[in-house]
Amino acid sequence: MKSSLTQRLARTLFFLIAATTATSMIIVEVFVYDVEDTILDLELKAEAEYFTEKLREGRFQPIKTAQLEVVFLPEGEAEALLPEYFRSRHLPFSQEVEIGQTTLLIVGEQLESPDGKLFLAQDITIMENREALVQLALAGVAGFMLLIGFIVARSGAGYLIRPFKKLTREVLNTTPGSSMLQITTDYRDREFCDIAQAFNRFLSELEHHIEREKSFVKLASHELRTPLAVMSGALNVLEQRQSLSAADQKTLARIRRAMQTMRDDTEVLLELARSEATESDVRTIVLQEVVQNTIDDLEHGQPDHAGRITVYNNSPGLRVTTHPALVRMLVRNLLQNALRHTRAEVEVRMIENRISVRDFGSGLPIKVTERLSSVVAPSANNSKPGEFSSATFGLLIVRLVCERLGWDLEIAQSDNEGTEFLIHVHNFV
Repeated sequence: MKSSLTQRLARTLFFLIAATTATSMIIVEVFVYDVEDTILDLELKAEAEYFTEKLREGRFQPIKTAQLEVVFLPEGEAEALLPEYFRSRHLPFSQEVEIGQTTLLIVGEQLESPDGKLFLAQDITIMENREALVQLALAGVAGFMLLIGFIVARSGAGYLIRPFKKLTREVLNTTPGSSMLQITTDYRDREFCDIAQAFNRFLSELEHHIEREKSFVKLASHELRTPLAVMSGALNVLEQRQSLSAADQKTLARIRRAMQTMRDDTEVLLELARSEATESDVRTIVLQEVVQNTIDDLEHGQPDHAGRITVYNNSPGLRVTTHPALVRMLVRNLLQNALRHTRAEVEVRMIENRISVRDFGSGLPIKVTERLSSVVAPSANNSKPGEFSSATFGLLIVRLVCERLGWDLEIAQSDNEGTEFLIHVHNFV
């Protein structure tokens, strides 16, 4: 599941605030440490210089107060006279030393005049305790800043994404059609206005395209019906003359049936182009009769197809309520595709609720098989551009007709031993 842009933006803002807070705390901590070390170091050095001067003047006295201890060890005397924390130090020496619960900052220097060792120890326990309190306060401040940062990140992300969500809702609520409401462009930010205006231009072009397509379909409907009407009238004239032989009348009947098939197919193709369904054409048909009539038309139209189609049917009386013209177009295109891709026999089987059309050719291309055998075959409205170019026009019609009828198209086999299409039929009587 893809993450929300609001959540991503909130996480990014919170990460930036957290990183800034952590960096600030580290800088403050380093600064406090540096100030402490500098003050103590300078203070003890000044004390050491003061007591060195006292030693030179002969007025030095060992000092031990609550915070400061100063001891001078003349050269040659044993270090046992010194406190333990002054012993065995390599001079010069300056370091923080932990003695139980006490923290001492010890400085030791080697003097030449008078000759000996000067040690100073300052108790910085109070300062260390204060430093721990400062660190605790910094941690509290950091936690409070992170909490504020979390709230700011959430609210800030919501505020920044609000116009984007509005734009997204308007785009999602746009329904494709000949007349589509354009989205608003009254955004405060220029980028959102540009996106909205670009999308509105796209909607306008799409409306023009749909209008041109409808105009073309209407024109095609008129232009295709006109010659069919002329042909029908001519056939009526020939019949009224009653001058045809029995063989000519049989041929005339075949021409009329082919013309009627052409008229029905034209109507179906126009309905598919308009994405419309005419319920008035729905009738109850015997599936075997439609299949057999389609086979007869193919064999009469193409004599080399005669005898190549074998029909197996274990349900001769199978009836279904549907569009006869669509079923006839579906069967004819499947058979034409099978006959075109092999010179061998083609088998048609009607088993329970399925129609099987099988040839023994070299199989379909892999891309065509993958697209046609998908669980949800893309329709003409949501297919990718150029998707149908790799499939034959007949298979395109087969898929569209199956979608319109509500039947399922399946490729049961497609390899070097042949191809088998399965049509799962619904709407039984």
